[in-house]
Amino acid sequence: MSITMKCRHCQQYMGAVDDEQRVYELLGQQPAALDIVQMNDEGEVFVQLVCEHCEEILTQNPNLFENDTFIH
Repeated sequence: MSITMKCRHCQQYMGAVDDEQRVYELLGQQPAALDIVQMNDEGEVFVQLVCEHCEEILTQNPNLFENDTFIH
């Protein structure tokens, strides 16, 4: 099963990884890993990341870090 990566703010598709075990190994090293991994009703696993565009917006507007998402 592959893991889909998408931006947590704009939902932009960022890619997919087929090596599920490797993804979990890498995420296991991150303290907030449980917050970024989600599973939908069909059993598909998604990793919620931040794309470069949204990262740039957040860097320019640090007050937006207070929100779970800033795109409505």
